[in-house]
This record gives sequence, structure tokens and C-alpha cells, in this order.
Amino acid sequence: MITIDARKCTQDGLCVLACPVNIIKMDGGFPEEVDGAADRCIRCGHCVAVCPTGALDNALTPAGEYLPVPDKRPDAEAMENLLVSRRSARSFRKKPVEREQLERLLETARCAPTASNAQKLSWTMIQDPQRLDRVRELSLEWMGTNPARSHYMEAARQGRDVILRDATALAVVHGPARSFWTAIDSTLALTYMELLAATMGLGTCWAGLVTYASTVVPELLPVLGVPEGSKVGGAIMLGHPRLKHRLIPPRDAARVTWL
Repeated sequence: MITIDARKCTQDGLCVLACPVNIIKMDGGFPEEVDGAADRCIRCGHCVAVCPTGALDNALTPAGEYLPVPDKRPDAEAMENLLVSRRSARSFRKKPVEREQLERLLETARCAPTASNAQKLSWTMIQDPQRLDRVRELSLEWMGTNPARSHYMEAARQGRDVILRDATALAVVHGPARSFWTAIDSTLALTYMELLAATMGLGTCWAGLVTYASTVVPELLPVLGVPEGSKVGGAIMLGHPRLKHRLIPPRDAARVTWL
């Protein structure tokens, strides 16, 4: 699985340090894989990515498929400004989001970290107005049986879309129903998506009501494109926001215990 170009290798051991599953060793010579390495490798690619001379290749993640790290990346101040100024959009214009923009969001979200690099998440991007209406309908039926959601039902009776806020697209991420990590991996992927969306002038809002309804309304799962054996890890509304936030609201101070 692991091959080394002896002409390039400086025997610095960086690949050994980078491997999270300890399947590369150095016994006074060049790096080499341990017994059973191919079965234990999680294909994270760190061994290839950290080699400064390009001496190492991994058959499970070939070096020729890697991309260079871009020089243009936000500094700490730019990143902080984005994080503290991002707001959830709860009112969208009727203008649909372009297919190319949605594809760009998905392409970036798939790069979010997953536990042990399992990469078992799948996506449904819903734009069809009739399917979005069905999502609203089934979610509202569930809320109608829950007294704690009566304020939502009252707003719905007044003609407000309390489920999707008139968003023109809904991104749904799902994964193995039995996996503990589906919810966490999905949260990371959706966070990647919403942060990039903010830089593209798009509005986002976590569709918590849809996510919750998917756990108690079986009929909702096929509407969301979730196959049998999978569960919804989360969902985000996407669209062009009607409102622009010009101030950053205050938040509670961080509750921290330093140990």
C-alpha cells in the first residue's frame, strides 16, 4: 500500500507522526507499512499530505489525486468577522438559488471532517416546489399534535411559513441510522455549508423542525430522499435573504472552567 521514493525521502519520520492509526513505522531506515496496514488505513491522506518532498505514495489515496493547499486563505481577523457576523435568515425572496451555487456548497460540505474519515454521509438537495410543500405539510401535521408548538401553528394559520420560511431550497444530510456519529458528522458538514453560503450572499437557517419531525413521522423520510436504514443528520434552508442584518446582537459571555 505504501511506496517510498528513496531518492526523495529524507527519513524525517513526518509520515509516521501524521498517521492517526499507527500503520507506518521506521526501524532505522525508510518508512514502511506494518502488517495489516491496508485493513486499518482510514484513507485520511495525512501521510501523503505532510511529506515535504513528495516521496511517499499511498495506493488507497494516490498522490496524483491530491490538490495543493491554496495560498489565498482568510486570516484570523477575516475568519472571526465572518463567524461573529453570520446570522440565520428566516425570510427569503422567491428567487431560486442557482444550481451552480448549490453544487459549490455541496462540494465544500463533503470536505468536512467525519469520524475516522468514514465519509458515510449522503445528501438530498430539494428544490421542487411541490416536494417542499409536502415537507411543510407533514411537518405541520406533526406540530399540530404537540401543544408546545402551538405558537408555530398560530403563525401558520396566519399564512406564515414556519417550517421553511419560504426558502427555495432545502439541503438534507443523512447517514447510517445505527451510527452514533451521523449527527455529529452532519452538524460539521452543515456548518461548512452555511459558512460558505454566507460568503456567497446566500441566507441559511437550520431546519430544526424538519429534522425533529423526521424522527417521528416515517412518511417524511422518503419525501426527504432518505433511504431505509438511514436517518436525517440535519437540514438547512437555503435562499436569497429578504433582510440584511446591519448589527451584531449581543451574546452571553462564555462560561469557561480553566483547569
